[in-house]
Amino acid sequence: MTSYWTTRGLGPADQMSYWADVLCQAFTPLAPWRSRDHVERSFSSSGLPGWVRSAAIGGGNAAEIASCTQRIDHGKREVARADEDVVFVNLQLDGQCTTTQDGRQCTVSRGEFAIVDSTRPYRLEFVEPGNDELWRVLSFRLPRPLLADVVGPSAATTARRFSSSSGSARLLSSLMVETWQTDSSLQPTERQMVGAAHVDLLRAVLGGTAERGAGSSVQTDEVLRVSAVRYIDSRLPFGRVPATEAARHVGVSVRTLHALFERAGTTFGAVVREHRVEACRRELADSRDDRSIGAIAAAWGFSDSAHLAKTFRLRFGCSPVEYRASVRTGEVLQLAQG
Repeated sequence: MTSYWTTRGLGPADQMSYWADVLCQAFTPLAPWRSRDHVERSFSSSGLPGWVRSAAIGGGNAAEIASCTQRIDHGKREVARADEDVVFVNLQLDGQCTTTQDGRQCTVSRGEFAIVDSTRPYRLEFVEPGNDELWRVLSFRLPRPLLADVVGPSAATTARRFSSSSGSARLLSSLMVETWQTDSSLQPTERQMVGAAHVDLLRAVLGGTAERGAGSSVQTDEVLRVSAVRYIDSRLPFGRVPATEAARHVGVSVRTLHALFERAGTTFGAVVREHRVEACRRELADSRDDRSIGAIAAAWGFSDSAHLAKTFRLRFGCSPVEYRASVRTGEVLQLAQG
C-alpha cells in the first residue's frame, strides 16, 4: 500500500507545520526549516511546496520525496523521539543535498547517494536544481540491527558520497530505482526478499559481509535478538506479540527469527513468557500497586491468575501470593534463578 502526502492546497502559513508532520510520519522525527538564504535561493518565496510518496518494502520502507531549498535536522531531541533504529540510503534524483553526520560532510548530486543513521544526529541541506524545479530524493529505510556493525560511529560510513557509476554502489542504486518503479506488482514474499537484497547490497557497499541466516556472525545475531527483545517489551502491554510482527519489525523472516533465539539456547515464545512473568513480578513488588493478582495477570497477557501462578512458580519457585506477601512483610525469599 502506497501513502501520499502533499502541501498543495494548503495556505503558505500552514505548509511548514504540515510538512514537519509529514516528514516525521514518513521517515523518522525530523525538523525542517527555511532561512532567509534558503528562500532567496529558491523559486518558492513563500510557503513550502513538497510531496512524499511512501511504501513498505520487506522489513523497511521506500519513499520518494520532493520539495524546495531547505534544511532538515535530526537533532538530539529527534533522536530521543525516534521509536525505531534505522538507516536511510538517500539517492539523489534531482538537485543536491549536503549531508552532515559524525563530524563528516558530503554533497551528493543526481545519481549519487549517502547514508545516515537515525541513532545519532544528522543534518540534510537540500538545494533545488534550478529552472523552478523541486529537488527529489529516493530514500530507502532499512533496519539498523542488520547493519549495526557497518554503520556505527567508528565505521566512518555515514555522510560519505557514493557514486552510482560502478561496482556494488551501482547495483544498489539500480535496485532501489527498479524496486520503486515495480513496487505495486510485488507480492509480500517478494517484498521481503527484495528488502533483504537491499540490506545485503548496502553491506557490500560499506565493506561488510553480506551473509546472513545460518552463517550469521555472532555480532549480527546479537543485535537482531536485542532488536526483537526490545520489540517484545514495547508490545507486551498491548497483548499478544506474534512472531510474524516481531520478524517484520526486525527485518527477517519468521524462520530466521526463531533460528536467532534457538542459536542462543532459547525460543522466541520462551523469551515472551519470561518477560511477561518478570513484568508481573515487578508489579507485585510495588507496594503502591493494590490491584488483584488476577488483574495484574490479565494486564500482562495471562489468561487468569491460575495461569500466572503456574508460570510464576516454575520461574521463581514460589507463588505470586507468597512473593507479594514476602515483599510487604519485608521477608526475603530466595527466588529461583532463570
